[in-house]
Amino acid sequence: MTAKDKKILIIDDEESMRDACAQVLSRRGYQVECTGDALRGLEMALKDIYEVILLDVRMPKMDGLEILAKLKVERNISAKIIVVTGYGSIPIAVEAMRQGAYNFLTKPYSAADLRKAVEDALKRDEGNTEQRLFLLQGTSDYMKELKESINRIAQTDSTVLITGESGTGKELVARTIHNLSRRAHQAFIPVDCSSLVETLMESELFGHVKGAFSGATESREGRFQMADKGTLFLDEISNINLNIQAKLLRVIQEQEVPKVGRSSPERIDVRLLAATNRDIRAEIEAGRFREDLFYRISVVPLPIKPLREHKADILPIAQHYLDIFITKYESKVRSFSEEAKKSLVSYRWPGNIRELKNIVERLCVLCDHEVVNLSDIFYYGQEDQAKAPVVDSSTGRMTLIDVEKEHIVKALSHFHFQINKTAKFLGIDRKTLRIKMRNYGIKTEHQ
Repeated sequence: MTAKDKKILIIDDEESMRDACAQVLSRRGYQVECTGDALRGLEMALKDIYEVILLDVRMPKMDGLEILAKLKVERNISAKIIVVTGYGSIPIAVEAMRQGAYNFLTKPYSAADLRKAVEDALKRDEGNTEQRLFLLQGTSDYMKELKESINRIAQTDSTVLITGESGTGKELVARTIHNLSRRAHQAFIPVDCSSLVETLMESELFGHVKGAFSGATESREGRFQMADKGTLFLDEISNINLNIQAKLLRVIQEQEVPKVGRSSPERIDVRLLAATNRDIRAEIEAGRFREDLFYRISVVPLPIKPLREHKADILPIAQHYLDIFITKYESKVRSFSEEAKKSLVSYRWPGNIRELKNIVERLCVLCDHEVVNLSDIFYYGQEDQAKAPVVDSSTGRMTLIDVEKEHIVKALSHFHFQINKTAKFLGIDRKTLRIKMRNYGIKTEHQ
């Protein structure tokens, strides 16, 4: 494929930057298409006809990271995406790479920087091991051992079963294994088995031909076919029913997919990674999971520890997300107080890294001062035995109810008293939010 056959898409609302990039790349012989409209850019990118996409992070209508998630997390398009961020936004760029971006450029960048970034992407070089493993935050001995294990596992084609509680980062581990493997330039297809409708599970995984069943108006590839030559990640694999488990076992053994409505199976070459937050042994004993399938998917078992078992990583991870969300929300927050740090480390984190990320994001949205204090932190869904103090117990000036009320008022104010957005941000439904507002005597802005 020559330069003139390679298509590049530029999505940037800054016209001068967009035009300058287009000129630089056109002179190299690439086919360049541009748009300054984020929604139009998403529509174009989803056609999956580009080798490289240059994506600005800050745009009206839709944030660049939202576009990235739709392209790489939801659809996993084949293009290499280079995100473009402002000066001092490295944490945002790192987060973008966690979500599937290939590389990043920070403004202002030179024509030479742009050419090199595009050329590197077109070489399908996924970067060095150290850079990819850096996306796994933490410096404890446990994290060092985990990174070493991932690097070793990635060099093989073995099937891996990743186990661990919800929120421990099992999908990130799977993506890292893929990105370090010889299949890195091929597709990574994640499947949340818990979200698949049971009656359509077989079609979703293995595909179907037109007319195979009622509603099958056209032929469709399954996730296995999409992942051919690449990696398939089956998250929460224990949610697959016994009937599909039997067919999955045969697919793994034969490397052939039984497409629904077709008599002859299709050959595939897929590396399988699986994950679960359940005790598979207990599922086998209960008759809900096939023992022979378990041995097939757990050739290499990779257990991920809950966050409470490697506490030395809590503050580095919290700081990582603080840096990201300070930039994203232009937050006033700059650091955690010593009391806040002690609280973060002492909390048991039942939701693990995902919960920590969500809490830091809320702090950056709601805090109106530079140093996060103990009274700013509110842990949702905490178990009774896992409760951490949310105010200074020596003063006793605020009750838990006071803290929740203040938290809701801040959220409502931030979202200009829009009930839908506030409820979504707080992780509750509209009805619950309205009940809490009524109970606490919180009036809407126009009352």
